[in-house]
Parts: sequence; C-alpha cells; structure tokens
Amino acid sequence: MIIGYNFFNKDFHGIVFDTAIPTSEQDELTLGAGIYDQLFISVDTTINGDNVKPDKWYKKNIMNARFQNDLEAGSLDANGYNITSIQIYRRKHLTEKKWTLVGQFDYDLKFNTYSFIDRTVENKALYEYSIVPVAKEIIGDITVSRPIMAEYDGVYISDLQNNFKMDIDLALGDVTYNKNTSTITPLNSNFPIVVSGNQRYKTGSLSFLSVTDDQISSGGSEIDGMAERIHRDNVTSFLQKSGAKIIRNSNGEVMIVATNNVKSTPKDGFLLDIHSIGFDYTQIGNIESSTLANSGLVGYALKSKYTYDENGEIVWEM
Repeated sequence: MIIGYNFFNKDFHGIVFDTAIPTSEQDELTLGAGIYDQLFISVDTTINGDNVKPDKWYKKNIMNARFQNDLEAGSLDANGYNITSIQIYRRKHLTEKKWTLVGQFDYDLKFNTYSFIDRTVENKALYEYSIVPVAKEIIGDITVSRPIMAEYDGVYISDLQNNFKMDIDLALGDVTYNKNTSTITPLNSNFPIVVSGNQRYKTGSLSFLSVTDDQISSGGSEIDGMAERIHRDNVTSFLQKSGAKIIRNSNGEVMIVATNNVKSTPKDGFLLDIHSIGFDYTQIGNIESSTLANSGLVGYALKSKYTYDENGEIVWEM
C-alpha cells in the first residue's frame, strides 16, 4: 500500500483504515539496500525530529537495535540462538567495579515487563543495575540503569518469598566475632603456639515483638488472638525453615545468615496472645555472586505485559 492512496482511486479520503497509516498489526520490518548502524522505532509522538540516537529505553519504544558489523542487531549477538534467560547484576555507583549477580529468571515471550525486588541492598547505598540477556551459554550486552538510592527504616529478615520487619521491642543480643584457631603445645616450649585460620563470621541472637499489621494500626486497642497466632506461626515457620536468609539493618549492615533455636514468649496478663519471638543466627557469607547463588538467594522477577491503544498510549493487560 502507498500512503495516501488506495485501490478505490479516491486518494487520501478513500483510505479504509482508522488511521492514515495502518500499522496496528505490523510485526515485521525488512531492511535492505543500505548500510545501517542503528534502527530505532517508537510509538511516542512527542519525540522531535532531531536525528539523535536514544541512549535509554522507555515503555513506548518498540525497537532500538544496534548493528555491530554483521546482520544481527540488538543486545545479543548469538548466531541465531533465541534468548533463554535474563540476568540482573548490581554494583555500587562509582565505588565498585565488580558486578554482583542478584537476579536470574527464564525469558518468556508472553510478557514484556519484569519487576524485580532486591532484598540484599544496604541502606543509603547508591546502586546501578544492569540487565543481561542470555542465549544458552552466550552472554549479551550489558544495559546499565540510572543510579538508584536504596532507602529503608528498621531491621528486616528475608528470603526470596518472605520479608518480615523486626521493629517493635527489638532486642539485639551480644554479637560474637568468631575465627577458627588451633592451639599447639610443644613439649620443649614454655608457651603454646596458636595458629589462626581464615574464618571470620558473626553469631548472635535477637528478639522482637511479632504482631499483625492490624494490631499495629489499632494501637493495641483490640487483640484478635487467632489472627495473631496465624501470623506468629508464619514467622516461626519461616525462621525454622532450612536455607539462608538475609538480615539487613538501616545502619547499613547486611548479612547472609542461618537461623536456629527459635522460640516465642507470651506477654503476661491480658496479653497472652501477643508473643515475643527470639532466635539465634550464624553468619554464613558475604553479599557476593557465588554466595547468593549457593544460598538460593538469587532473585526472580514478577512478569506482566502492556500493549498500546490506537493513540499509542500504554494499556496494561491484567
């Protein structure tokens, strides 16, 4: 079809589509007879006509393909392989060079939006994230985000499925700084020989008052004993569950820990349905790619999808 003409021979006024350019069902583009370094397509009509290559991706963009001396363009040059998974990395802006793997999940053609929650961040730290496509063993180009400030209040304990804030009556017990040593007592020496290993880890205990959000919002005026018991069971089951967890504090401390010796202590008098929960913890690693992967703490994304209406505005599909 030639824009502005049709087979009724009535020029522009004879066009039978809703718009002068029928692109609503267009899903294929062919390039030829030229030399190209980049192809950009968007439904955003506010973009001006300046010949400036975009450096960011927005939801109204459809394609931003960069050619690199071959016939493949995009963020992955995989010799025809399809993208199989997506990885998310993180590092501190301007202070870290090494990327830490914090997310990995399968790529699904039925969705075009992935929402990722990172529960391993330090408070008040400025991060940048990168998204990397993967096709089998082939790693694609890194797309880096704008710097993002992590901000939160209080102390939390989390894994990939659970997140509990420990803010009411929080009691932090003694923290022991452990290292492994071996003592040798030679027969011909007045003093022993102490040999230290490489282990450096913390152990400790803490307790907090575990109550429902309704109990907090009501200010303690009414107590639903069953709701409090169900909430308490969820917290203690989480703490008893095997596997690594994350403790993060608004003072910037973040630890990968294992928990044990979980117990609950009811309050006295009319508050028997309100329990304080305590547990011991052992630090088992730092926030590094290998530790997060081995501990099952590399996160996944929530998937959603949007499309466009006839005016090019975003419409979310529920």
